[in-house]
Amino acid sequence: MFYKSFGQIIVKLKSESILFSVMDIGLSIPIVMSAEEKEEYARTAKEIGIDSIWIGDNPPVNNAFLDIGRLFSSVKDLNFWTGITSPFYYSVEVLFSLSVWFARNYPGRFGLGLGIGNMDIIDDVSIRAQPFSNFKKEIDRLLQIIRVREEKQNEDDFPPLAIGGLGNKMMNLAFETVDNFLLNSISVFDLERTMIQLEDSLLSGPKGTNIIPYGMLQITDKTEDMSLTLWNIAKDIAKSCSKTILKSHGYSAQMVQKIRELPRERQYEVPKGEIVQIVNDFSIIGSKEEIIERLKTFKQYSENKKIQGIVFGWIYSENQWDELKEIVSFLK
Repeated sequence: MFYKSFGQIIVKLKSESILFSVMDIGLSIPIVMSAEEKEEYARTAKEIGIDSIWIGDNPPVNNAFLDIGRLFSSVKDLNFWTGITSPFYYSVEVLFSLSVWFARNYPGRFGLGLGIGNMDIIDDVSIRAQPFSNFKKEIDRLLQIIRVREEKQNEDDFPPLAIGGLGNKMMNLAFETVDNFLLNSISVFDLERTMIQLEDSLLSGPKGTNIIPYGMLQITDKTEDMSLTLWNIAKDIAKSCSKTILKSHGYSAQMVQKIRELPRERQYEVPKGEIVQIVNDFSIIGSKEEIIERLKTFKQYSENKKIQGIVFGWIYSENQWDELKEIVSFLK
């Protein structure tokens, strides 16, 4: 039912259509920046060829909708997505209303990214006990509101919608309900698993869904200088994976056990030993040349229309914009 999409699919806006480029490149923005710094970041990102900015939503640190509203007023010709907000942070009605407002006022430039979010800030015990089941219920409620609006008011003004995740349940929910699945991994293992799942789902009826890999990115010639942020995010992703997914990465039973034993809490030092291997699986770290080499597979998948975009959670360094530009240019 959603005609508006992230990648190469046509976006319906009243009687007009817009065709996006095949490889749409997104970039997340550091949420700890000031409003002025975020504006400068977005403008520079646009200059180097970035197509969309994804704004993380992490109450009470920041509010993605407020950030996007400010950026729309100061940065032209750039798309903005919430990446990722949660239906548990707001009511579904609030999410619907905000999304329609942005879509109407900035047509073709706003997208709503939804995921389970940070359960640590959710007080409701029943939600914390069954996060996926409750997330699915909220998605169903949102889609029902959209359907009623279309049928009774003949209004088709809801923006593109993406569901973000990594597990099979979340990706199948995306395949069944929305146009865009933000794959929370930059691993070829996970990308190929997702494409197989999508092909299997097509056999049973649902239409195609755009696959958009997302991964943290750090440009450095010295991997021992690994960012703590990069480590902690990769750690959290790996810990969230099922044993089946971890084994698909080729991890031994011993390695899987080590991942399971990693603490949930933020670590303040990058550990030593083979455990840091997970960073190379769920994110990208290396020199500009090493990163481009690894991204060759993703470029091929884009050229074959198997993926419609890619989003980077760049570990920001103000003196690396030129290197990031070369990476973006390669993918284009």
